[in-house]
Amino acid sequence: MRDREIVERVRDATDLLALVGSAVKLRKQGSAHVGLCPFHAERSPSFQVVANRGFYHCFGCGKHGDAFAWLMEREGMTFPEALEQLARAAGIDLPQRRERPSAEVDLETRMRAALEAAQAFFETQLTRHEGARTYLRDRGYEGAFLAEAGFGMAPDAWDSLVNHLRGLNFSGELLEQAGLASRSERGTQIDFLRNRLTIPIHDARGRVVAFGGRIMGEGQPKYLNTRDTPLFHKGGTLFGFHRAKGAMKDGALVVEGYFDVLQLHQHGIHQAVAPLGTALTEEHLKALGRFTRRVILCFDGDSAGRRAMEKSLRLALPLGFEVRLLELPQGEDPDTWCLKLGGDAFRELLRAAPDWTAFMVDRAMEGKDLRRITDRMGAFKDLLDFLPYLPRTTESRDLFASLAHQLQVPLQELDRAVKGRAVSTRPQEAEAPVSPGLPELDDLIRPLLLLSTAGHWRRVQEVPPAWWESLQGAPLLQALLDAEGEVSLLPEGVVAALRHLEALASRQDEAGRDADALFARLEGRYLDRELQANNRLLQDPATMVDAALMNRVMARQNDLLVRQKELSRRRRGPR
Repeated sequence: MRDREIVERVRDATDLLALVGSAVKLRKQGSAHVGLCPFHAERSPSFQVVANRGFYHCFGCGKHGDAFAWLMEREGMTFPEALEQLARAAGIDLPQRRERPSAEVDLETRMRAALEAAQAFFETQLTRHEGARTYLRDRGYEGAFLAEAGFGMAPDAWDSLVNHLRGLNFSGELLEQAGLASRSERGTQIDFLRNRLTIPIHDARGRVVAFGGRIMGEGQPKYLNTRDTPLFHKGGTLFGFHRAKGAMKDGALVVEGYFDVLQLHQHGIHQAVAPLGTALTEEHLKALGRFTRRVILCFDGDSAGRRAMEKSLRLALPLGFEVRLLELPQGEDPDTWCLKLGGDAFRELLRAAPDWTAFMVDRAMEGKDLRRITDRMGAFKDLLDFLPYLPRTTESRDLFASLAHQLQVPLQELDRAVKGRAVSTRPQEAEAPVSPGLPELDDLIRPLLLLSTAGHWRRVQEVPPAWWESLQGAPLLQALLDAEGEVSLLPEGVVAALRHLEALASRQDEAGRDADALFARLEGRYLDRELQANNRLLQDPATMVDAALMNRVMARQNDLLVRQKELSRRRRGPR
């Protein structure tokens, strides 16, 4: 069986409505099902699933795709992984695939096995280490959550893990490739994590890909992650994301570290995630953007935490996120504050978290003497990085007026500066998905396209091209016919336009189109155009003085009139 046939078989066997409906609340409208888009924040539904055609589409942000695209977007899977999962769910056996070299696949499989074995080893060691268990109890971790979090312990020894895993037939080379081992100054292989409490790091699918280690006792660094590997990229991995991705209805809560996330998760606040010892990156935000367009930043209540919030804000706003900030009291972090307040009270803080405006105004004014022109201009310059992202509301106008007064800048000049800065941000904003622009389509080309995407492209192909090739949108139809009706083979921009068109048709419940009536209208329009062109020829002086040409044009005129009369009779039907 060819690859394309396998993909089509799996796609046809997948219940897209159930797949998407597990994450989005949908209601029927026409022949589609509509709901709030999971890819961007919205109050009224613009997202819909067209189950009988096997795709979803959002009129607001332009996101569209099939069951494979859904898993790739929402779960971070590759296409082969999505195909494998959907095939397994549908009970379809896949032939041996060769998209990736077998050695590469085998290496990843062995690395995952080594990481799982290491996790089991660390968990066993924790049961033997009273000091580590006491440390966890003192930090508020107890009961079933200890096992759920996967806490473990790396022994205070040079090669305990290495020896254990070698005894399980894992090679030393593999242990280094998985980030579990390193080399001493003398070149001997040693454990990468030693005398540390261990915390497993998972990918988006919940598979262990690395470990974090918290030192027991004095020493630096306090926290240490295993190295980047083919399975783990620190700058693109968010700690806790595998639990959080299904709990982001009210936004993603971004905090600083492992224990912040784990304490919040233990208290049922599962939307929390954290970067792994790095600042928040654009890659992190794009991962969050697959599930929510709202981000709540909650870093430690100190100067470093405030700097981290400002840096994250500079990244998130140009990517189109709605950003809220939760500032904690000095000396507190989300871990300690949640433990003191409890989960319910912390959730109330999240619900009441203000937007970023007041925070950034305070940051811009901080330490400045507004009586001095240089300080006023410095504050003005800092604010210009953020003001273009303010929503155009009455509250924003009031804020502009207040800032203009404080900075002693005319309101019109502040407006002009903000608008000028907004132009320079457009290239970044262009990365956000936008609704596809449909080309101008003739009212007869539109249903021909819909017939072709619905699997009737052969019938459309049998229609004489002269009937439609001069109509607006004809190149789009030609491209679709050349692809034999297979939308996925077309360029992305064309796919987006066609999905948009199909979704509109489903919303208006145009599923039962009458192809014969459409073809009759198409022929009628063609005959009208030809008669008009022929009439112009009859009135042309060059035709009037050429008897042979006149005879040919008159014969053509009679033929067209007969065809028009016959078409009219067919359209009226038998009497």
